[in-house]
Amino acid sequence: MTHREFYILCEENVERTHDENEREAMYAIMYAVASRGKGKQGKIPQVQELYKRPTGETEATSKVEDMFEKQKQAEEWLSKFDLSKLGKEE
Repeated sequence: MTHREFYILCEENVERTHDENEREAMYAIMYAVASRGKGKQGKIPQVQELYKRPTGETEATSKVEDMFEKQKQAEEWLSKFDLSKLGKEE
C-alpha cells in the first residue's frame, strides 16, 4: 500500500466517523421528538445544533496555528538552558 492510498483510507475513515456521529444526532432528535414532542421552547432542534461537522479548512488552519504555538513554547523552554557549556569540561 502506498502512502497516498493509506492517506485516502485514513480520510475516508474520518468521514465515516463524522457520518456516524450525524446519524446518531438524528436518532437522538427523533427519539426526543417521539417522547416529548416539540420540547419546552416549541421547536425541534436541528442536527447541526447537536453535532457540527468540522470542515477541512478550519481543522487545517487550527493545526497550523497549534504547531506554531507549540514551536514557540518549545523555543522558550529551550532558551532557559545554557547550551554553550554543553560538552565543555570545567
